[in-house]
Parts: sequence; C-alpha cells; structure tokens
Amino acid sequence: MAESSIPIGDVLRGLAIDPVPESWTPLDAVCMVKCLNEDGRPMWAYRATGGINDEELLGALVMAIELLKSDMLSTWEDEPDP
Repeated sequence: MAESSIPIGDVLRGLAIDPVPESWTPLDAVCMVKCLNEDGRPMWAYRATGGINDEELLGALVMAIELLKSDMLSTWEDEPDP
C-alpha cells in the first residue's frame, strides 16, 4: 500500500457492496467510484490496490464487460415483440 493509501471502507464512506464468500480471503481490488467533484459535477475515479498487474486487470475488465453484455442482452431478448 502506498504511504497515502487508506482502508477501502474509509474511501467509500458509507457505500456498500456485496461481500465475497466468508471462506474467501480478499487479496486485491479494482474500483470505479462515481463521485461529485468540488463543482457538483459527476466524475469517475479509478482506484486499485497495489497487487494487481496489468494482465490481471485487463482480464478482469474483459470478463466484467462480457458478463455485463450478456446480462444486458438477455434482458433485451426477454422483452415481448410489439
């Protein structure tokens, strides 16, 4: 962890996410945080713990994109025809 790093819970200040299974041990995290900047405009902040290399990050992002696309397509395909 970088010297200025703080615990994730302190960064997310009251936001909640689904936990990992109790028997799992968290090692690293990647997080996209939608924030309001000092002007009240929504902005995105990317944060990651120090143990994730570029290949792991790319793989995780590709997997997340594919799962999201599949979920979105299944919702669209389930809609009845007009």
